[in-house]
Amino acid sequence: MNIPLFDAHCDTILEAKNNNCGIRENKLHVDLKRGRQYTPYAQVFAVFTRPVMNWTEMDFSKDWPADVLKNIGEELLNKLLYEFEVNSDILALCRSTSDIKSAANCGKAAALIAIEGAELLGCEISELERAYEKGVRLVNLCWNYDNAICGAANGQTKSGLTEQGAEFVKRMQELGIAVDLSHASEKTFWDVAEIAKRPIIAGHSNSKAVCGSPRNLTDSQFKELVRLRGVAGLNLCPSFLNDSGEAGIDDIIRHAEHFLELGGEKAVCLGGDLDGIDKPPKGISGIEGYGEIYEAMLRRNYKEDLVRDIFYNNLLDVLERVL
Repeated sequence: MNIPLFDAHCDTILEAKNNNCGIRENKLHVDLKRGRQYTPYAQVFAVFTRPVMNWTEMDFSKDWPADVLKNIGEELLNKLLYEFEVNSDILALCRSTSDIKSAANCGKAAALIAIEGAELLGCEISELERAYEKGVRLVNLCWNYDNAICGAANGQTKSGLTEQGAEFVKRMQELGIAVDLSHASEKTFWDVAEIAKRPIIAGHSNSKAVCGSPRNLTDSQFKELVRLRGVAGLNLCPSFLNDSGEAGIDDIIRHAEHFLELGGEKAVCLGGDLDGIDKPPKGISGIEGYGEIYEAMLRRNYKEDLVRDIFYNNLLDVLERVL
């Protein structure tokens, strides 16, 4: 069975750096060898870093000076670009959906670059523009703490988009960079939705009605994504799948079904957060486990066209309207 896969978020490049390995073949959650079992295969690779301290107690502006964060982001972005270059026989860096389609036609994996946390760009429009020129096409406004752009879902203030953040978002949409609101506070979500001129996404966020994590989306938020013709990516982190933190494939499907009940046939995709989570759900060891989810959906009498939309087409279609 030919299964397509377009995954909206992985943190593999940080783990590859930490484990002194590459993305072609490794013992992490994601590598190209396993990813290319899917046809076609497209992957969003996030440039991301974790604080060395307890992020719930940190003031990033004091504990992590802007220059330090920018340097970390630059180092990881350059490592990612190096990995793309040395694996160019099987992978193509994509800046547009036409690039993604061309990669598929050539039998190559399609790779896109995201920045997870605008603080890695100094929250500066000039750095955003520079990243765009290097190939960045998605940006999470924040990670698990507040920054100069906005408040985070797990941040201290739960505040919304700042004036600086509004200008940053407007410039993102002018350039054709997807605004990813996973990790953003609910106030930030609604502030962005109010000014958005193009679809917005929540690339790795589940349903709060199914699991009450602050990282998940309320029904109202998801309905707004549907209205704006955006998309939400199913996150495989067990603590975002159910309140016990012990999850399996049935829990993933439960989130998908709730989103579908809200009119999300074209607004659900995959955003596994692989290599950004401690462990995947039971029955999934890494990217190779997506096939188990695909087959489980078919066993539940999902129409295969719908499953293929969730696995590939929905994210591609949204990015076509954004990029």
